[in-house]
Amino acid sequence: MKMTLKKPWLLAGMLVVLATALLCGGCGGDKQTVEQADPGIAVEVVQAELGQIVNSTVVRGNVEATDDVYVAPKAQGVVRSVNVSVGDYISNGQVICQLDTVDLQTALALAKSQYDTLNTSYQEAVKNRDRYAALYAEGAVSLAQYEQAETAVKTMNLEGARLQVQQIQDQINNCTVRSTISGQVAEVSVNPGDMAGSGPVARVVDIKQVKLVANVTESVLASFSQGMEVPVTISAASAEPYIGRVSSMPVAANATMTYPVEIIIDNPNREIMAGMFAEVNVVREQSAAENLIIPKSAVNNDGQVFVVDAQNVAHLRNVETGLSDDNNVEILSGLTAGETVVTVGGYLLSDGAEVRVVSGESEADNTETENNTNDTNAENNDNAENNDNAENAADGSSAAPANN
Repeated sequence: MKMTLKKPWLLAGMLVVLATALLCGGCGGDKQTVEQADPGIAVEVVQAELGQIVNSTVVRGNVEATDDVYVAPKAQGVVRSVNVSVGDYISNGQVICQLDTVDLQTALALAKSQYDTLNTSYQEAVKNRDRYAALYAEGAVSLAQYEQAETAVKTMNLEGARLQVQQIQDQINNCTVRSTISGQVAEVSVNPGDMAGSGPVARVVDIKQVKLVANVTESVLASFSQGMEVPVTISAASAEPYIGRVSSMPVAANATMTYPVEIIIDNPNREIMAGMFAEVNVVREQSAAENLIIPKSAVNNDGQVFVVDAQNVAHLRNVETGLSDDNNVEILSGLTAGETVVTVGGYLLSDGAEVRVVSGESEADNTETENNTNDTNAENNDNAENNDNAENAADGSSAAPANN
């Protein structure tokens, strides 16, 4: 009996489906799935250790000499000699320069000569008066004669002549310009032959002690007190900090609305010079010594940390925090010294999660990125497979009418 296939396209379709099934079956038979053991979430850790939180403020300023004077002559004249140089250490009263006194010496000699002449005449007039006084007492001379002798004494201005000599001598003395303090010569502003007047001829500074006026804000002012010691860094003079002492506290704000705190620094070797830049590190607050400290990154916003045990299992734990600085935080309770806490990667953990400890800039920083990348790839693969199935279905439905 001969069979006639009325719908050949149906047979062709069945053959295609059967071939596709065989091919897919063969591919499935060759695919092998290897599951690897989960190594745990990569994290970075540190051990809780004893330490101290210290929060400080740096105040800056320039060093000044405790005594800083400009020496000016009390007389005018031509500079005859300069007796010091910049950098010399001089004593109080030491000669800085000498002004010319030739004219004054001539005037002094004349004044002394006039005084001597007048003094001789005065002494003779006194003797004459005393003689007339005795004669008048004996009735040998009249009252008028005695009074004339007395007037001769009174009209001789011996005191005026003496004062004239003294004034010229003072002017000569003032031509010798002396330092009014002991210290170091910082400036010399005249040379021999210059005319010196009322302006300064030299500057002398005393730097056995120096001072720093630190202008601090209202919030920092409370950290200072009279007599307290503070570390002062003057890099241009020494790598090691100096110990300064607060010598003066302000009573009011200055024009810039800051408060000037004066700090004295001993400078026996004179290595600190006026004008050098200085920094004062003043402690605003500090934790009790020997408290636990850990990195701030280990504590989440809820005041919790992940503690990793010997089996690399992370346990969520509540802690009480104290003071903190830019990097670390004080732990008042909830941890003990030596316990291991997660510092990087904690946002990926849940209580009881297994972890893998890494160090440095490592997988802990990249774990979330990798997880997101894997999720994205899986999603893309699913979308691609769905698109292929949709295209195959579309091809099958469009081919059927063509064979009718």
